[in-house]
Amino acid sequence: MKLDLHRMVELFRKSFSTSLSDKEKEELDDVLQDDCLKEAYDQLSDETFVLDKFREFEKYKYKPAFDKLKAYRHRTQISRWIAWGSSIAVVLILMFVWVHPWEYRGDMQELVKKTQHIIPPGSNAAILKLADGRMIEIGKQPLELKDAQGCVVKYENGRLAYSSGEEGRVTEVYNELVVPIGGECHILLDDGTEVWLNADSKLKYPIAFSGESREVILSGEAYFDVKKDTRPFVVSLESGDITVLGTSFGVSAYPGYPNYTTLVRGSVRFTSLRQEQVVLTPGEQAVVDISGNLEKRNVDVEEFVGWKDGVFIFKDKTLAEIMQILERWYGVNVIFQDESLKELEYTGSLERYDSINTFLQLLEKLKEIRYEIKKNTIVLFK
Repeated sequence: MKLDLHRMVELFRKSFSTSLSDKEKEELDDVLQDDCLKEAYDQLSDETFVLDKFREFEKYKYKPAFDKLKAYRHRTQISRWIAWGSSIAVVLILMFVWVHPWEYRGDMQELVKKTQHIIPPGSNAAILKLADGRMIEIGKQPLELKDAQGCVVKYENGRLAYSSGEEGRVTEVYNELVVPIGGECHILLDDGTEVWLNADSKLKYPIAFSGESREVILSGEAYFDVKKDTRPFVVSLESGDITVLGTSFGVSAYPGYPNYTTLVRGSVRFTSLRQEQVVLTPGEQAVVDISGNLEKRNVDVEEFVGWKDGVFIFKDKTLAEIMQILERWYGVNVIFQDESLKELEYTGSLERYDSINTFLQLLEKLKEIRYEIKKNTIVLFK
């Protein structure tokens, strides 16, 4: 297939600016019959993809990149572009930026302006507070260290793992994991219990369990997969205690909000500060409202623990409730210009690792809400 690369760039550019003539639309349709070019076009239509590439380009030395591109400008066969070691979409972005920049400068400024408003999802991030007072930043880089008690702590592939290597420890030494807004962290405790911490959460725990029970303290949201043991596992919350032997459950215990304990597998006993108790079976949830009242109810567990597997699930949730969740994960501040928008209800799912723009664009398509992004502030209005 013989193609004029510069003509293709022109067609794509006009398509994105909605300035194609009828004849050019037909020409573009013919170009997009090629599967490789159709894939490239779809990638260029994805704001997140384009923003990621611009971020990569910021690290490049522009002149060598431009010179390398010029060496290939006359190779019009798709296989030769791929041989250059980049996707076709990346080559076309380079063409937008560096080939005859005076022609595309205005359009690229608009594209950059648009992509600057994309808000990416949260990522692995936490602060580990060791018993000896050290503060260790947890992020993308692996690490391995030994604390003052000789416990080995490793972090890799998003998971923090403990190995005490000691038996018969008399006193319990505590660490604390603090996950900020826009962060998450997965931790493997010394007894084999796994905990997934959501954004804006804290977990205090012993580096090795030595008592008759295994006790941790949680503020925020977490998913627990507790290793079965003869010793009970206790999660202490501001609203009460959760006691289990070996089970999987989710907890949402943000200060100032209702607390939820949602059972996925096994059995859980929840004891409130008023010493009221409920025993949960799978599919049941204990709810403590902000006044301290305790109730048990049946729920769709995925609505409350789906975030752990990368999906937010909303069922008849008000927009105010949804935005509270998204504010923590995306690190944004949401302003409602019209208070009535807070009461709109939605049912559906959202991929946790998509940009927040995916959800905002859906709201616009429903023609109920418009939005504006100013840095990390989202303004919602009619």
